[in-house]
Amino acid sequence: MTTSGNFSHICLNETDYMMHGTPLEYNLQRYVYPAIVLFGILGNIIDLTVLLNKGMRSRANTFLAALAFADIIFLTLLLPNILANYSLFTFNYYFRYFYFNTKVHLLTLANWCSAIAIWCVIAVCGDRLVGIRSPLYARATWPWWRLPAVIACIVITTGVLTCYQHFEYFCLIRYFCQETQLYSRCLLVNSDIWFAKRPNPFSPAFRKFISICVMIYLFTMIIFPIILLTALNLMLLCALRKRQKHLAVGADQTERRNNESQLQKTEQRVTLTVAFIVTMFTLTNGPSALIQFIRTIYQLQPQELYDVTMICSTLVICGKASNFILFCLGSKHFRVRLFKITQKKMNKKIESLSGSLLTSSLTKAIVSRRQSMPSKKSSAAGAASLSKVRTHRTPVLNNL
Repeated sequence: MTTSGNFSHICLNETDYMMHGTPLEYNLQRYVYPAIVLFGILGNIIDLTVLLNKGMRSRANTFLAALAFADIIFLTLLLPNILANYSLFTFNYYFRYFYFNTKVHLLTLANWCSAIAIWCVIAVCGDRLVGIRSPLYARATWPWWRLPAVIACIVITTGVLTCYQHFEYFCLIRYFCQETQLYSRCLLVNSDIWFAKRPNPFSPAFRKFISICVMIYLFTMIIFPIILLTALNLMLLCALRKRQKHLAVGADQTERRNNESQLQKTEQRVTLTVAFIVTMFTLTNGPSALIQFIRTIYQLQPQELYDVTMICSTLVICGKASNFILFCLGSKHFRVRLFKITQKKMNKKIESLSGSLLTSSLTKAIVSRRQSMPSKKSSAAGAASLSKVRTHRTPVLNNL
């Protein structure tokens, strides 16, 4: 981010001061994205309440928890882009200064979280395949360091492959209207067209390096994961069929029918889950990869194919917000566990609430009882008056 010359003698009108590129982007980020982000964050928080429970600890659930954390961070990093389309923030000088200086870096971090989530999805599918093919190995416990090492490897590798995006764009900030207005514009560093029709100041080697990094990112984070997910899930279905044939051999007719019915239900459920995972991942990430590939090959500017890019980005965001439905709420065991945890917490709240109400009612009863009882002074006065009556009556009795 670089600050350019001062244009204090020029004041921007309200239209030029907006931070959205097209009306489609304005409507998406103002009305659609907030609902998607809220839905995704709340859903992933619900997932974490179950996945982090002691009774749900496993390798697959640990990867799912990492996936939920990555999706929450990804959706949270989109908030500045959403807020930039509301007048309260659009015309705020300090927000614009923060936004223009951090926009590229926030989007880079969001892409990093997206890459972490993608490879966590692959890890979950791989662990499920191992669990079907080798049940004993799946139940065996890993050394304490292996699972954190795998997650750290995913985080570090994806971070290295996405760090080039911090330098992919060159953004220029300009001051207008007596330095009361800020405006910024960004260009790709490998662009042939530059500000004020000047030559690109970056070296050809650096520009070529950025182009190579873009292609590596597209292949390792979108194209290859789609191929790998499809292969893993096809192998999963094949393993289920082999297991069905193996259990059918050597069993009597009744057991064979029971096994076949149970395995058919399991296979149908896994098949549907696999189909949803692969289809959703392909539909939500494939168009973005294709557009990015076209932009890189033809060296298109950010304003070219802008609305198409926004639609593809919206699909990616919808995919991140719906991960918790595919992997968690789609599992019957997960839903049962969620219901039990929710019921347990509700019972605790009801017990604590009833206890507090009982305590308050007892306190009120004690206070009212104390208020109704006579005090020490009144009881002493009553005793004194009673003694007077008795002393007054005693002589009369004696005279009698």
